Amino acid sequence: ADAAEFKAGYDKYAADAAEYKAGYDKLLVDTTEQQAQLDKAAADAAEYKAGWDKLLADTVEDKAQADKDAAVQEAHLAKLTADAAELKAGYDKLSTDNAAQQAQLDKAAVDAAEFKAGYDKLLVDSTEQKAQYDCVAAAQEAHVAKLTADAAELKAG
Repeated sequence: ADAAEFKAGYDKYAADAAEYKAGYDKLLVDTTEQQAQLDKAAADAAEYKAGWDKLLADTVEDKAQADKDAAVQEAHLAKLTADAAELKAGYDKLSTDNAAQQAQLDKAAVDAAEFKAGYDKLLVDSTEQKAQYDCVAAAQEAHVAKLTADAAELKAG
Protein backbone atom coordinates (compact mmCIF):
# COMPACT_ATOMS: atom_id res chain seq x y z
CA ALA A 1 0.00 0.00 0.00
CA ASP A 2 2.84 2.27 0.75
CA ALA A 3 4.39 1.52 -2.62
CA ALA A 4 1.14 2.13 -4.39
CA GLU A 5 0.66 5.33 -2.49
CA PHE A 6 4.22 6.33 -3.26
CA LYS A 7 3.71 5.53 -6.95
CA ALA A 8 0.51 7.55 -7.04
CA GLY A 9 2.31 10.45 -5.41
CA TYR A 10 5.18 10.07 -7.84
CA ASP A 11 2.81 9.93 -10.85
CA LYS A 12 1.01 13.08 -9.61
CA TYR A 13 4.36 14.79 -9.11
CA ALA A 14 5.48 13.70 -12.62
CA ALA A 15 2.17 14.92 -14.09
CA ASP A 16 2.51 18.26 -12.24
CA ALA A 17 6.11 18.55 -13.44
CA ALA A 18 5.05 17.80 -17.03
CA GLU A 19 2.30 20.40 -16.69
CA TYR A 20 4.78 22.95 -15.30
CA LYS A 21 7.19 22.07 -18.10
CA ALA A 22 4.44 22.55 -20.71
CA GLY A 23 3.55 25.90 -19.10
CA TYR A 24 7.21 26.85 -19.03
CA ASP A 25 7.64 25.83 -22.71
CA LYS A 26 4.53 27.85 -23.63
CA LEU A 27 5.88 30.80 -21.63
CA LEU A 28 9.21 30.41 -23.43
CA VAL A 29 7.46 30.39 -26.83
CA ASP A 30 5.32 33.41 -25.82
CA THR A 31 8.40 35.24 -24.54
CA THR A 32 10.27 34.46 -27.77
CA GLU A 33 7.30 35.75 -29.79
CA GLN A 34 7.12 38.85 -27.62
CA GLN A 35 10.87 39.32 -28.00
CA ALA A 36 10.47 39.05 -31.81
CA GLN A 37 7.65 41.58 -31.68
CA LEU A 38 9.78 43.88 -29.52
CA ASP A 39 12.71 43.46 -31.92
CA LYS A 40 10.41 44.27 -34.87
CA ALA A 41 8.99 47.29 -32.99
CA ALA A 42 12.55 48.48 -32.23
CA ALA A 43 13.53 48.01 -35.90
CA ASP A 44 10.37 49.88 -37.00
CA ALA A 45 11.13 52.66 -34.52
CA ALA A 46 14.74 52.87 -35.76
CA GLU A 47 13.47 53.00 -39.37
CA TYR A 48 10.94 55.70 -38.43
CA LYS A 49 13.64 57.67 -36.60
CA ALA A 50 15.99 57.35 -39.61
CA GLY A 51 13.18 58.61 -41.88
CA TRP A 52 12.45 61.46 -39.46
CA ASP A 53 16.15 62.35 -39.22
CA LYS A 54 16.41 62.35 -43.05
CA LEU A 55 13.30 64.56 -43.28
CA LEU A 56 14.84 66.97 -40.76
CA ALA A 57 18.16 66.98 -42.62
CA ASP A 58 16.36 67.51 -45.95
CA THR A 59 14.30 70.33 -44.41
CA VAL A 60 17.43 71.99 -43.04
CA GLU A 61 19.14 71.49 -46.43
CA ASP A 62 16.08 72.86 -48.28
CA LYS A 63 15.97 75.86 -45.90
CA ALA A 64 19.69 76.47 -46.42
CA GLN A 65 19.22 76.25 -50.21
CA ALA A 66 16.16 78.53 -50.03
CA ASP A 67 18.14 81.01 -47.90
CA LYS A 68 21.03 80.84 -50.38
CA ASP A 69 18.65 81.32 -53.33
CA ALA A 70 16.98 84.23 -51.53
CA ALA A 71 20.39 85.79 -50.83
CA VAL A 72 21.36 85.39 -54.50
CA GLN A 73 18.06 86.95 -55.60
CA GLU A 74 18.46 89.75 -53.06
CA ALA A 75 22.00 90.46 -54.32
CA HIS A 76 20.73 90.39 -57.92
CA LEU A 77 17.90 92.78 -57.04
CA ALA A 78 20.35 95.08 -55.23
CA LYS A 79 22.60 95.08 -58.33
CA LEU A 80 19.63 95.81 -60.62
CA THR A 81 18.56 98.64 -58.29
CA ALA A 82 22.11 100.05 -58.25
CA ASP A 83 22.35 99.74 -62.05
CA ALA A 84 18.98 101.47 -62.45
CA ALA A 85 20.11 104.28 -60.11
CA GLU A 86 23.34 104.62 -62.09
CA LEU A 87 21.44 104.74 -65.39
CA LYS A 88 19.02 107.33 -63.94
CA ALA A 89 21.95 109.44 -62.70
CA GLY A 90 23.53 109.20 -66.16
CA TYR A 91 20.23 110.11 -67.80
CA ASP A 92 19.74 113.04 -65.39
CA LYS A 93 23.27 114.30 -66.13
CA LEU A 94 22.66 113.90 -69.85
CA SER A 95 19.37 115.79 -69.51
CA THR A 96 21.15 118.55 -67.53
CA ASP A 97 23.95 118.66 -70.12
CA ASN A 98 21.37 118.76 -72.94
CA ALA A 99 19.51 121.60 -71.20
CA ALA A 100 22.79 123.51 -70.75
CA GLN A 101 23.70 122.93 -74.40
CA GLN A 102 20.20 123.99 -75.47
CA ALA A 103 20.57 127.18 -73.40
CA GLN A 104 23.95 127.82 -75.06
CA LEU A 105 22.43 127.18 -78.50
CA ASP A 106 19.52 129.51 -77.69
CA LYS A 107 21.97 132.21 -76.55
CA ALA A 108 24.07 131.67 -79.68
CA ALA A 109 20.91 132.04 -81.80
CA VAL A 110 19.99 135.26 -79.97
CA ASP A 111 23.58 136.53 -80.35
CA ALA A 112 23.52 135.63 -84.07
CA ALA A 113 20.18 137.41 -84.52
CA GLU A 114 21.58 140.48 -82.73
CA PHE A 115 24.72 140.34 -84.85
CA LYS A 116 22.63 140.06 -88.04
CA ALA A 117 20.44 142.99 -86.96
CA GLY A 118 23.59 145.02 -86.29
CA TYR A 119 25.06 143.96 -89.64
CA ASP A 120 21.78 144.79 -91.46
CA LYS A 121 21.74 148.23 -89.77
CA LEU A 122 25.37 148.74 -90.79
CA LEU A 123 24.43 147.84 -94.39
CA VAL A 124 21.46 150.22 -94.32
CA ASP A 125 23.60 152.96 -92.76
CA SER A 126 26.35 152.34 -95.33
CA THR A 127 23.81 152.45 -98.15
CA GLU A 128 22.34 155.68 -96.77
CA GLN A 129 25.81 157.18 -96.36
CA LYS A 130 26.72 156.16 -99.93
CA ALA A 131 23.47 157.67 -101.20
CA GLN A 132 24.24 160.88 -99.29
CA TYR A 133 27.84 160.83 -100.56
CA ASP A 134 26.59 160.24 -104.14
CA CYS A 135 24.10 163.06 -103.73
CA VAL A 136 26.81 165.41 -102.35
CA ALA A 137 29.21 164.33 -105.12
CA ALA A 138 26.55 164.91 -107.80
CA ALA A 139 25.78 168.34 -106.33
CA GLN A 140 29.51 169.17 -106.26
CA GLU A 141 29.92 167.87 -109.83
CA ALA A 142 26.96 169.99 -110.88
CA HIS A 143 28.45 172.97 -109.08
CA VAL A 144 31.88 172.38 -110.66
CA ALA A 145 30.22 172.02 -114.07
CA LYS A 146 28.32 175.32 -113.54
CA LEU A 147 31.50 177.04 -112.42
CA THR A 148 33.33 175.63 -115.43
CA ALA A 149 30.54 176.80 -117.71
CA ASP A 150 30.49 180.22 -116.05
CA ALA A 151 34.27 180.50 -116.34
CA ALA A 152 34.13 179.48 -119.97
CA GLU A 153 31.44 182.06 -120.59
CA LEU A 154 33.42 184.75 -118.85
CA LYS A 155 36.53 183.80 -120.77
CA ALA A 156 34.66 183.88 -124.02
CA GLY A 157 32.82 186.99 -123.17
